[in-house]
Amino acid sequence: MEKQLCAILLFCSMIMAMPVVHGIDESPQAVEKWFQSLSMMKEKVTKLHFYFRDQVSGKNPTAVGVAQANCTSRSLTFFGLVRVMDNALTVGPEPNSPIVGRAQGTYT
Repeated sequence: MEKQLCAILLFCSMIMAMPVVHGIDESPQAVEKWFQSLSMMKEKVTKLHFYFRDQVSGKNPTAVGVAQANCTSRSLTFFGLVRVMDNALTVGPEPNSPIVGRAQGTYT
């Protein structure tokens, strides 16, 4: 009974998904028509200038190691180390410079 129910659900989901998959015209003519419909405005350039404050040690580190390979502690390059960060983006290089944003994520 369970196999029949799974088969029916799978079949119904495939039938419902077909119009979505086949509903987009991606022919070269359709793509060209779409491209021509875009407004051809002058490109806008924005220049950002900020300082990325990465502190990996001390009382309040902004980046913390969360994973490492077995050989990481013996590596001069810290190969295999993964850090999680929540770094301040500041106006200037000074420690008391105003914060304008935050950079969050992981890096190796």
